[in-house]
Amino acid sequence: MKPPETEIEKSYYEEIREKKTTASGIRGRASRLGRVGSMVMPSERMSGKDKRDYRRPGPLITYSLFEDLVPFDVFDRMKYEQHVQLLPKWRKNYGDEYICRQWGLSRFGFGIILEALRL
Repeated sequence: MKPPETEIEKSYYEEIREKKTTASGIRGRASRLGRVGSMVMPSERMSGKDKRDYRRPGPLITYSLFEDLVPFDVFDRMKYEQHVQLLPKWRKNYGDEYICRQWGLSRFGFGIILEALRL
């Protein structure tokens, strides 16, 4: 291979060299402690049964971005379907008085919102 002539070729070959180093992965590197040989992952020291248990999927945990009460301006920008879905849940969790205080609404203003959403 002849030496790179342009800056583009030089950066191209340098990038290829970096990718090859990265692709070799943990199994091709020597230990940081100076010992010769590849590094060993903790899972390689497990028994077969322990490995299967380790790789088995855990319980599914779901999160909702709107479990907590959001500010009124964020709520106002949401779609109608989200209003109908979230507001009853928040009313059950927080109560009408708390929602009115957090949003800075009067009971009358909150009632108008409920009428518009038919809740």
